[in-house]
Amino acid sequence: MTKNASLIKEIFDFIIHEKDLLNRNAAVLAFSGGLDSAVVASLAVRALGNEKVILINLPERDSNPLHQKHAKQFANLLGCKFIKHSLTVSLMAAGTYRLLPISLLPTKSLRGKLIEYGRIKVVNKDSKDLLLTRLNTCDDSWEARANAYAMAKHRMRMVWIYQYAERHNLMVVGAANRTEWLTGTFSKWGVDHCADIMPIMHLFRTQVEEIAKELCIPDYIRLKSADPDILPGLADKNILLGDFKIVDEILRNIVEGKPKNEIISNFDKALVERLFELVAQSEHMRMSPYHLLNRSKL
Repeated sequence: MTKNASLIKEIFDFIIHEKDLLNRNAAVLAFSGGLDSAVVASLAVRALGNEKVILINLPERDSNPLHQKHAKQFANLLGCKFIKHSLTVSLMAAGTYRLLPISLLPTKSLRGKLIEYGRIKVVNKDSKDLLLTRLNTCDDSWEARANAYAMAKHRMRMVWIYQYAERHNLMVVGAANRTEWLTGTFSKWGVDHCADIMPIMHLFRTQVEEIAKELCIPDYIRLKSADPDILPGLADKNILLGDFKIVDEILRNIVEGKPKNEIISNFDKALVERLFELVAQSEHMRMSPYHLLNRSKL
């Protein structure tokens, strides 16, 4: 058995075991049409059968129609029940679109260009600073508003998925990977954070890409950019974070506890220092909520 085949079997067993442990009728997944959710959907179908997996696509006004098309196309390929529900009205009611002046522009294309070229202070000139900036924003700054604007979308998705899951006694399956988890490139309390199970949380993004090949995920999903699809003009996590292959190698070294100076001797100094800072600054996202219960005898 190959290493990837062993990983896949381990995930199969995990999905089956947790569904039985939670006593759920079936599984439901917020399906974006991206690689991570496609891999998890494929794994869930192989573990439980397509009649026991429901895929829900939750777009909103800024979402890329291409991902919606891919989500439906792949759901049909798997033979799963597919539900599409727009969150635009819910986000409008919550005031999300009023957080940024881009809401005044009539088209998604114009809103994307405004952010992409930095004509308003949503991101710094170097977009790679966005990830660190969002972890340390100033009160009501454009950076803070942009972060709130983006994160609200995944939180609304979480609410909708859990409402549906609890109504039908379903296990919510998440699709976050270890690269996202360590660097804080997910939405705290969002659909990529809150789930009953996270089958690929222990895998780095490059490992997910390898498994995608083994699972024969179609090229139209496997080869496209890792698009967060929450803020127009920011369509590739690779650009925001760095080359996944290099980033994952550095993160492995960090997880293994290797000294920063030793890692810097093998990789770009600025990138290593930035990843150390991302891991440190995003720790609260992995540890929350903080509490005193562990100091109690109860």
